[in-house]
Amino acid sequence: MNFDFGEVLTRAGQITWKHKMLWLFSALPALAGMFFIPLFLLPFLFVDFDAYGPPRFLEEPLFFVFFFVGTIVISLLSFVLYGISSASVTWGVLRAEGGEEKLGVRALFDGGQKYWLKVLGVTFLTSVIFSLAVLVFLGCMTLFGVITMGLGFLCIQPFIILLYPLSLVVYGFIEEALAAVVADDLNVVAALQRGWELVKTNFWRILLISFIVYFAISLLGGLFTVPFMFPFFYLPILTDGSAPDMRVVMLFIGGITLFMFPVMVLVQGVGVTFLKAAYALTYLRLTRSKQADAPLVSEANA
Repeated sequence: MNFDFGEVLTRAGQITWKHKMLWLFSALPALAGMFFIPLFLLPFLFVDFDAYGPPRFLEEPLFFVFFFVGTIVISLLSFVLYGISSASVTWGVLRAEGGEEKLGVRALFDGGQKYWLKVLGVTFLTSVIFSLAVLVFLGCMTLFGVITMGLGFLCIQPFIILLYPLSLVVYGFIEEALAAVVADDLNVVAALQRGWELVKTNFWRILLISFIVYFAISLLGGLFTVPFMFPFFYLPILTDGSAPDMRVVMLFIGGITLFMFPVMVLVQGVGVTFLKAAYALTYLRLTRSKQADAPLVSEANA
């Protein structure tokens, strides 16, 4: 099978740049993160405490309940928004690849709505499976290290190094399964089977496309994140080396975060759109011939 990495990545970049409305949907999960800002800052703003001692609200059980419940609610909101985002963006990429010239908010919302529950099902199931796998691996690793008096940790270092490329393949498997849901209207189990088949038969292609995509996104994120880190280097100078006032420190961090947040939402919108486009196009190239792509073009122009 002739798979052109350059063509896939170039086409993904073209779709990302041309259809900027996809950025909005890609950024939806990040928007849930803005609720974490008041969750962290409100105690420092409205609760009295010794400025140079441990905050008193940390001793209040009510704070931990507030923080725990707030974290769960925000995480669930982010999860639901991810389902909406993933389904709509993938649907939009497939329409753009089929020849759609303009993608509006209503069209993306309605087009992805059919696949929301399936996308959430694939995401939830894979998250549970791989989280359990990681816990079992870490448990076995810890037990092995304890039994061997610490020498086992040295022996398994090569396996830990392999976790990074393995994680790229795992994420590629998840994204191909999500693409299968939208491209072929498969149910959760069938989509996972299709994603697994693609990984087995195209292991190195999936690994390489994942590496290139994540390297590009990490580079883009770093270019916009690093400048916001510079103010933190001057924080010790502003405090003259003395114990910092925690309220001032938290307000300083909150101010930087508020200023940084819109930029990072934009970066995520662009980055996730490119990621989804690359994986969706990879799915099409690996499962369809040029002749089989014709119905997709006809459907998009209908």
